[in-house]
Amino acid sequence: MSRSCMPEPLIPSAADHAQFQDLFERSSAIGATAAGGLHRLAASPEDGEARDLLCEWLTAQGLDVHIDAIGNIFGLKTFTPGAPYVVCGSHLDSQPSAGRFDGVYGVLAGAVAVASLARQLEERQETPACNLAVVNWTNEEGARFQPSLIGSGVFTHALTLEHAWGSQDADGVSLKQALHAIGYLGQGRVDLEVAGYVEIHVEQGAALEREHHAIGVVRSTWAALKQRIRFTGEQNHTGPTPMADRRDAMLAAAHAVIAVRDEADQHGGRMHSSVGRLEVYPNSPNVVPSLATLMAEYRAEDVHLLQAAGDRLDATVRAIAERTQTQVEIESSVLRSPGVLHEGFAELAHAVGQQLGLSITDSVTVAGHDAISMNRKYPTCLLFIPSQGGLSHNEAEFSSAHDMRNGLIMLTALLHRACTLPSDLH
Repeated sequence: MSRSCMPEPLIPSAADHAQFQDLFERSSAIGATAAGGLHRLAASPEDGEARDLLCEWLTAQGLDVHIDAIGNIFGLKTFTPGAPYVVCGSHLDSQPSAGRFDGVYGVLAGAVAVASLARQLEERQETPACNLAVVNWTNEEGARFQPSLIGSGVFTHALTLEHAWGSQDADGVSLKQALHAIGYLGQGRVDLEVAGYVEIHVEQGAALEREHHAIGVVRSTWAALKQRIRFTGEQNHTGPTPMADRRDAMLAAAHAVIAVRDEADQHGGRMHSSVGRLEVYPNSPNVVPSLATLMAEYRAEDVHLLQAAGDRLDATVRAIAERTQTQVEIESSVLRSPGVLHEGFAELAHAVGQQLGLSITDSVTVAGHDAISMNRKYPTCLLFIPSQGGLSHNEAEFSSAHDMRNGLIMLTALLHRACTLPSDLH
């Protein structure tokens, strides 16, 4: 069927919008910070409460809830056993002292969209070609457990279950132990034949707001290089130890932090870099640090630019170690390739958005999302709604109720189109 004469899409009712708003407010209260943000690390008690809220709501809507061995939560609406699923979702975990919208919006909008479509299709006595599913992916953020994108990585076989289970937080608690503690260590895989995957997310940038667009359709993703670097020195007294005799691991790390920033500054807007975590031992005011571990990252569209930057950083940290009389080890180095999302799905999203009368444009994502994992195996569409001021991973992160409403309408209509006419994804 031509996209120029598409049938009228199903959209959420006023009651659906009210249910979404209620769910979002209840979610925002779990792990809420005094400044109006969210602190809900993966597999924490707060994450467990948010998962409980989601599972109870999905069950009340008549969806079948399944939890796999890495704690991913699937809410399934099976119209035809054996038929493939159009899946949507995101994540409920947050960064420390972060915002209420990142990830959470995509899960709750997905839940309401799937429930709304299930109800409307049954009322019409229509059986779509594909089943529907919403998913909450475990540990997207990578704040408590590394790497990020663990749940979707296990689902797509980019990570082994054993490797994911063994990831430990700063206190030595493994992800497997943490999931068991909150009651979300499921069993086995939830085996789905996936026809396509949709994720809706706050933009975490200012382009949509600046250009007055309601929806962004992500066409491509930046690459990322993430390295864990450890400097080992010698613990000593900060008072009497002669400066020339000090083997200061913190000093070495400080030079490395500056080097990571200097690399990005040489490339202007073509590269972003950061050191977001620095761990120091023994971390006492009167002790020369013996260990300093930093997590450095570079992001760029050009993977070759990242590879060259990584090679230069390797050489730089070894020179820093020699100059500071420390030893250095690059404990891990992970290069995530850039990606191009499914063209047919993106074009379908544009057609649906235009049919709905929404201002829609193309976007690029610098941030990582579970859609990046899914895009390696399945037709994937990543949608953005505006973020006020582009602020994210911050308690002041904000997207308006109007923008969230537009996103829910867009997601519901796109899922309807994808599950009734999956050939349009190609």
